[in-house]
Amino acid sequence: MKDLRSYMWFSFLFLLMPLMACGSDEDIQGMVTPPATDSTDTPSSDNVEMVTYTHAVSDGYDQEAEEQGSVIRIDYDTRDYAEGSGAARMNTAYVYLPYGYDRSRRYNILYFVHGHYSTAASTFEDEDGVVRKLLDQMIAHGDIDPMIVVTPSYNYGQPTASYADADPYCRALPQELVNDLIPVVESRYHTYAETTDAEGIEASRDHRAIGGFSMGAVTTWYAFDETLEVFRWFMPISGDCWSLGRFAGMNRSDDTAAYLAEKIQQSPYAGSGFYIWAASGTNDSAYSEIWRQIEGMARLGDVFNTANMTFHLKEGARHEFRPIPEYLYNALPFFFPKNNE
Repeated sequence: MKDLRSYMWFSFLFLLMPLMACGSDEDIQGMVTPPATDSTDTPSSDNVEMVTYTHAVSDGYDQEAEEQGSVIRIDYDTRDYAEGSGAARMNTAYVYLPYGYDRSRRYNILYFVHGHYSTAASTFEDEDGVVRKLLDQMIAHGDIDPMIVVTPSYNYGQPTASYADADPYCRALPQELVNDLIPVVESRYHTYAETTDAEGIEASRDHRAIGGFSMGAVTTWYAFDETLEVFRWFMPISGDCWSLGRFAGMNRSDDTAAYLAEKIQQSPYAGSGFYIWAASGTNDSAYSEIWRQIEGMARLGDVFNTANMTFHLKEGARHEFRPIPEYLYNALPFFFPKNNE
């Protein structure tokens, strides 16, 4: 068992929000009672836990389903947003379409960003295609409605020698998504976007999520910072926010939290207009990076609380691809629950 006192400390911290330094890196478990909310459409409730452990993927979900979706490669025109030259270039993304994809219906959509040294294709190829199999099985078992998943890339197939040097490319990707990839994908495939101009994309943000692992999580935090009008759901896994500099979420957690809180307060989405489903493994080398930031954000409980943020742990998981299916298995039904109508 983890040290229960560490969890009791967090519960006290979250409810009273005292101005104190960051806590230790001890793993945390238990329940945090959320603050009261007047919203009727918030995902929060009296039983929401601020920190939880993920549930294991059901048996057989790593096997081929009888009805299999397809993965399609898209090459699209974009520009150099990272260096600011605006030079024309080409990038590649992959799109998962559920079995029986039908243009007469609309689909929720997730943009999921890979980690360093991976590619746009990796998410659907690694571990014998386990993520595609998982999506097929979750849809077949009614865990989620059929949905679309897109895997973009920030590295154009050529990762930087050091993962930290990929920072400007991670920062540029949300802009590329908004300007170039989302219009291509969501005009070709039927999402909730009636149009793919700025107004149409914002109007459909409730049905659009972004997430990523490691440097993909850094990218997700940049999307939260700079494109909040595009996505409602955010899934950063094992990576902190670098908006104030590399590893600033870990090393300057209170400054980062205050910066993000100001962005929220200046937007029309304060309260339950966004949701951060953050995660890490208890043995993940990046655990302290994201946890310290979440601590700092939780201290600003008037902005970040269980109406819009939770943190999820996978026991024993390390900084690698293998835990990703379990994170998706836990997050997707929360973002896009099965519609039984």
